[in-house]
Amino acid sequence: MNHTNLKIICLFTLLVGCIQFQPIAIYDVTSDQEKVEKQRIFFNDTQGELWTNLGSCGSFKIVEHENNNVILLDWNKVGCEWVGIGNSWSAFMADDISELIENHAISFRVKAVESPQKSIPFVIGLEDYSGGSSYVFSHLNLYANDLQVSNQKWTTFYMPLSEYDFTMQGVDLYGIKQMIIQLEGSGKIYLDDVKLVPFTKDQYVQMRKDVELLKPKGNPNQPIFPGDFEDMAWGTGNTNCQSLSSTNSVIDWQWNNCSEWKKWGINWNNWYAFNLRGIVDITSLFIQVSKDHDHFEIAIEDFQYKRTKLSTKNLQFQLVNDTIVSYEIPLDQFELEQQEFKLDEMKQIEFFGLDQGQASIYEIKLFER
Repeated sequence: MNHTNLKIICLFTLLVGCIQFQPIAIYDVTSDQEKVEKQRIFFNDTQGELWTNLGSCGSFKIVEHENNNVILLDWNKVGCEWVGIGNSWSAFMADDISELIENHAISFRVKAVESPQKSIPFVIGLEDYSGGSSYVFSHLNLYANDLQVSNQKWTTFYMPLSEYDFTMQGVDLYGIKQMIIQLEGSGKIYLDDVKLVPFTKDQYVQMRKDVELLKPKGNPNQPIFPGDFEDMAWGTGNTNCQSLSSTNSVIDWQWNNCSEWKKWGINWNNWYAFNLRGIVDITSLFIQVSKDHDHFEIAIEDFQYKRTKLSTKNLQFQLVNDTIVSYEIPLDQFELEQQEFKLDEMKQIEFFGLDQGQASIYEIKLFER
């Protein structure tokens, strides 16, 4: 391990005999306008250490980027058993974080050096003086304030201390020794502003909502049928339980009163996921069917195999003409958001026959209501 003496920023501010917790800078680098040897600064006015264990699998440098001094990490773990860096935020004096668990997070900023990245494979651990430790992986889709790590702007991670399981190894929250960043896989990034900051559960929920709004929305107007029915649908043909075919842009479906197989499904995106994100509350499912149809169930399923159903028994139809009726079903009636469907990973619409019956289906589509 390489050890480098560093300056430290003061951990606590004493006011009227009480300790007020302020953001604790675990890692930051001051600018060096006099071009003297750059210093890695953790906290102020005390001394501490940063150690690295990269061997031949990585490099750690302090570089100037956007008029600031930042860490440049470049690593590929292949051939190395363990790669990482670590430090104490209190000059290797035992630190008490027991009162910070529910309202603080480890925060850091990262930026891709080359192409954008979909992950930052850090395993960030907190270790006590008895050897107990707890680790959390820096999942982009859980802890970042953006959808990716860009090479154009900084992405900030917030990893709440409440995500750590300190009970598994009996970590002593009154005697934290250091923070360790274990590097997995490979990467080349800028790293800056590693801190312990106030961060409540409400702030975490709001961050996830803000990130959700960054994701692309679906198209509320999606034609489903008529189309190439044989390629889009499964369950076609004749079995003991049902007969399903399409002729002249009409789906003919008959089913028997059996418990084996009287169902079918349709995907209109070449069996890739279709996206309902951000449009559930403004979109309806439109189905045009023969007036004399028997009751059936309509289901929506995502690629996580989560399914929700509605029955035509409980739906109101509208007359189109003497032989055809239509159902206009708001998607929010399926309660997709309440049941936490993966709205950008939707798989198909399914139809389930009830008892024995038949139906001719003339049109299926999604439309903005």
